[in-house]
This record gives sequence, C-alpha cells and structure tokens, in this order.
Amino acid sequence: MSDQKNTILAIVLSALVLIGWQFYFGLPQMDKQKQIQQQQAQERSQQPPPTPQQPGTTAPQTPPAPGTAPQAPTQPGTVAQPMSRDAALALSPRVRIETPSLSGSIALKGGRIDDLSLVRYRETVDPSSPPIVLLAPSGSPHPFYAEFGWSPAGGAPLKLPNADTMWQQEGSGALGVGRPVPLVYDNGEGLLFRRTIAVDENYLFTLKDEVINKGATPVTLYPFALISRHGTPQTLGYYILHEGLIGVFGDKGLQEETYANIEKQKELSFAATNVWLGMTDKYWAATLLPDTSTQVN
Repeated sequence: MSDQKNTILAIVLSALVLIGWQFYFGLPQMDKQKQIQQQQAQERSQQPPPTPQQPGTTAPQTPPAPGTAPQAPTQPGTVAQPMSRDAALALSPRVRIETPSLSGSIALKGGRIDDLSLVRYRETVDPSSPPIVLLAPSGSPHPFYAEFGWSPAGGAPLKLPNADTMWQQEGSGALGVGRPVPLVYDNGEGLLFRRTIAVDENYLFTLKDEVINKGATPVTLYPFALISRHGTPQTLGYYILHEGLIGVFGDKGLQEETYANIEKQKELSFAATNVWLGMTDKYWAATLLPDTSTQVN
C-alpha cells in the first residue's frame, strides 16, 4: 500500500511540474510566436508588389557562388522583395516530379530540386487543405532547396555548372518511380556533365553524377552537395524538440545545432565517413546521405 501511495504521489507531482512548465513557459512562448507571425503577416501585406521588368530586357548579374541565390537587381536605396512562389518557379524550365508520395519539379536552370510537396500530408486535418510544401525555389518567400555541383582542384579556371547553368533533359517525361531523369550540360571546353536523378515510392532521391573529359588535359574536380535554406525559419522553441541542423558524423555520432547557435558560430566543420546531415523542423526534415564509404568534409 505504501508503494502504491508513493507511486501515485510521484505521478501527481510530475503532472504538476508539467502543468506548471506549460503555464509559465509554454503558453508565453506560444503567445510570442503568434505575435511574431501576426507582425510578419502585417508586414507582408504592406509590402508593395515588385515592379515588372520590360519584356525582352535582362539585367546583368554577377554569377553567384555555388549554393548561393542570384540576387535580383534593385534600385539604389531600395530593398529587394521576394516574389510569389509561382513567379519564382516560372523563372526556369522544369521537369515534373510525380510519385505516390511527392509532387513538384526540378529546375533545369541550376539543376536544383527546389519544388517539392508531400501529397500524403496536409496543412490541416481538413482533407481538402493544401499539401505540405517542403522545398521552395530561390527568390520565393521561403527558399529551401537541394543543389549539387563541382569545385575545381586548386582553383583552376574551369567552366563548371552553377546556379545559372541551363541543363538539358535527355528524353522527355516526368520523374517518377522507375522513371529516372538524365540531365546533361556541355561546357563547350571539353567537359560533359551528366546527372541522373531517380526517386523511390517514398521520399528518397538518388543522384548519380558523371563527368566526361573529352579534352587532352587531365582535370580534377571535387563534388559537393548542399541543402540551402535562406533566412531563419520560425521555430516552436520547445526544450524537448530540436529544430535546426542535424547530422551523424561517423564516430562523433549525432550532432544537433540550433539556428541560434549557427548564427553565433557561423561555421561548423566535420570530416568523417558514414555521414548524413540536414535540417529538421518539428515534423519534416531534408537530409543528404552521401556514400557511406566516402569521406565527407
């Protein structure tokens, strides 16, 4: 009987602690997040629409570094505003993604996977509500995308694919289960780049990159892969919930970093084999899974 009383007392005390934490910390945090979201919504509603560009004109731009978004030209003293998601998607020819779990597209400009929705999950419990949008293109309100490419050894002046490169699809049709999509880019200087993208019935994309050197000079290239997210997303701020950067780095095991820590440290580096890494929200994550036998830096 004494043990039962102690057990009941422990349960009651635990419940009081949880209720107290939620009352003093959880509810104020939720109110704060709601105020921030309302303020951001008000600011967006007050933003003027972007000025349309004259047909047939283009603005000169400096090619961005790998993994960075091209910046839209702005007038002196003005701040560039994000365009709508649909407008950002329309800036590049695209290859559709159609699977039982996913819908979206791959941008032929830059070869990015930057348009992805989870068709089995909705924004609300209403089955007619929109599907969850995971990835979004550069230039949209919340850019979040995967990008892949090469860096030259020793900084050699090679013409390599970048965010402005226009890839060509070999064949036609959408990317689907059992229907991989090959993309090619010829740099006109002896290097032919080929990228084959496949997807399974769930959520796994597989990329195979090849470079064919048709020139007489040997070339050394290092592949890279990025998951890029512009800005800092809203987080719930719960102690028991990690939102931010996450990964496993060989013997170092699981590593978790919040967005606040990254803003302070700016850069974290690891070198290991058997690695995966990415960014996670409350429910969803986007991760990279390199070959487990290859050292990743």
